[in-house]
Amino acid sequence: DISTLISMFKDVGLTEKDMVTLSGAHTIGKARCATFSSRLMGVQPDSTIQTEYLTSLQQLCTQGFVINNNTLVALDLETPVTFDNQYYVNLRSGEGLLKSDQLLYSNGSETTRELVEFYIQNQPALFENFKTSMIKMGNIQPLTGTSGEIRRNCKFINSYSSA
Repeated sequence: DISTLISMFKDVGLTEKDMVTLSGAHTIGKARCATFSSRLMGVQPDSTIQTEYLTSLQQLCTQGFVINNNTLVALDLETPVTFDNQYYVNLRSGEGLLKSDQLLYSNGSETTRELVEFYIQNQPALFENFKTSMIKMGNIQPLTGTSGEIRRNCKFINSYSSA
């Protein structure tokens, strides 16, 4: 729920504003059906999803009556490769792909819902606030020296030869 999300961000020093702002990164990228399939199926699908969007997701993610967990769906169907404020427009329309995203608007706090509305109206503020929140997030317990690595492929740990 929204209070859990807010608490998780607060625990690492981020505010509700940071949470809503950083969630805007979901205007780019894709998610596997497995990450949101619980919203689509069952006796009662998630009521926060707009009906036509729900139907299209069910068609994309199922083969017969079985979820195809490897199917990828754009987080933002309108502008999937553009960093913009369309993600927030989608939330207002009930077209947030991930439950955690849709909660910011549909079951959000007054603050999260107001911020979604603000970013719909003010894309330049989103861009400025995103930079600030991203830097703030990047400063959370950063790994330095030999405590970490910059991966060549983020899915895999870099392998080093002993030679």
